[in-house]
Amino acid sequence: KAIAPGEPYWGWYAVDVCEPGGPSNRPYLEKLFDEAVVFTYDEVDVGVDHVMRCIKEKGPFDILLGFSQGCIVSHLVAATLLARGEKIPWRLSVQFCGMRVRDNRYLELFDSPLPVPCVQIYGRSDPMYEYGRKSQPQLYESPLILEFDEGHRFPSKDPAKTEIHRRIAEEIVRVCLADGAEAA
Repeated sequence: KAIAPGEPYWGWYAVDVCEPGGPSNRPYLEKLFDEAVVFTYDEVDVGVDHVMRCIKEKGPFDILLGFSQGCIVSHLVAATLLARGEKIPWRLSVQFCGMRVRDNRYLELFDSPLPVPCVQIYGRSDPMYEYGRKSQPQLYESPLILEFDEGHRFPSKDPAKTEIHRRIAEEIVRVCLADGAEAA
């Protein structure tokens, strides 16, 4: 809302929540952190298909960047491609304020860590920080973890903002040059 005041807020998918014993008045985040609660993503496949179509039609791309739900979509895109026997077509995933996939229909896609280089950035004041920080890194072989002292947002305060941008840029260069690309 800060980036586009007055514009509609869009998400990648809706979430159906099924609590043991029926619906409660617990806050959403409390339900999210409760492993006994079942989450089902409504129409997440539409978002995954959209991203895969864009990559195919408009790529190639070196980087796939996700924020929050976008991280979950990026996990699903990578895992779906691998399950189909296809190569992950980007060189580096950059993920801000993400977490693992909670919809159990997709768990088997993550039996093994994803083999794509990954930078994961977490805001220590994000209400989802501990959950995301604990759950998302295990989805990747060896993610680079960066943190900053803000909430569920892109880093906006120096010196952390500048340092995180510098580290991401270094990782982009390292991964892309290792993969045979030329430096600009």
